[in-house]
Amino acid sequence: MAAGRDTALLMMNLMNAPVPLSPALELALPVDTAVIGVGYFGSLHALCYSRLPGSRLQALIDPDPITQFLAEHLGVPWFPGVAELPSTIRAVSVATPVATHFGLTRSLLQQGLDVLLEKPIAETAAQATELRMVAEANQCILQIGHIERFNPAYTAGRTLLPFARTIRSVRTTRHPPRSSALDVVIDLMIHDLDLILHSLDSSVVELRASGRSCGLTAIDEAEVELTFSNGCRVYLDAHWGRDTEQDARCMVAELENDETWVIDFRRRMTYRKAPGSSTGPLPADDHTLPFPTQGIQEDTLSLQLAAFLDACRNRSLPQVTPAEGNAALKLAHHIRQQILRACP
Repeated sequence: MAAGRDTALLMMNLMNAPVPLSPALELALPVDTAVIGVGYFGSLHALCYSRLPGSRLQALIDPDPITQFLAEHLGVPWFPGVAELPSTIRAVSVATPVATHFGLTRSLLQQGLDVLLEKPIAETAAQATELRMVAEANQCILQIGHIERFNPAYTAGRTLLPFARTIRSVRTTRHPPRSSALDVVIDLMIHDLDLILHSLDSSVVELRASGRSCGLTAIDEAEVELTFSNGCRVYLDAHWGRDTEQDARCMVAELENDETWVIDFRRRMTYRKAPGSSTGPLPADDHTLPFPTQGIQEDTLSLQLAAFLDACRNRSLPQVTPAEGNAALKLAHHIRQQILRACP
């Protein structure tokens, strides 16, 4: 949960960055918000809440005193413990290590607070199930932070995936994992597992997984093949800490009509590949779906937080439910168990 002076300085440099959301949000009733766990991701949540229409950031919670540096620049109080959370708070982001997710989130829900919980939802499926039940019992919103659901590339391209014969997903980064990371499946590949499960109205009937450790975590490289009951085959590749030219975050879907579409999360665009071409979209007037192929310059985290606050105001189902977070977690655990069983 350490905030880190470099992170706080980075946040200050981004303070004036625009958040191009719908003008309707300007009229939204404000919700008093707080962030619990102000490390790198928590700092980003705090920054977005501080400038998001309809949000009124009221507190940062983290035991690290350096958090006060960011709190002062955002003009909000800092508290070292959750017990000091102001009573006016109605919605919180929890961006703490996954080992704390269950106990902390359960306590917040029991207090009647709405929670956006960073992924993964919990350490175990049983914990995830209990969090869903506690949220329902207390009539609270619990949204899971699978942020790629709000990437404009996925928003545009998700309707393609049910028509795919094959889907190839690559998610890699040159950067080593955070010190709190468990492995590349739980921390990185789970993004794509969630997107695939959300898009395909079908169940997994076969799973093959391989991987290895490079000394960073238990699994630093993973390759997975999933076969779904509708016949679709999904190939996933995830690794981190490897010397590559650039990070990759994309899905390539080969459709039943022989078209090939690319969902490029890094560039936030979806396009149809020219036949016989390994890269590059067709000319803009030659695509076949009713959406532009150009990238959309929107802040994905702000879109996620805006959707969370909208669910809080309307008492509506969150866009990423606890059940969906649990489904991605269960599949990730099946994959990592198969990989770890094969490791010497």
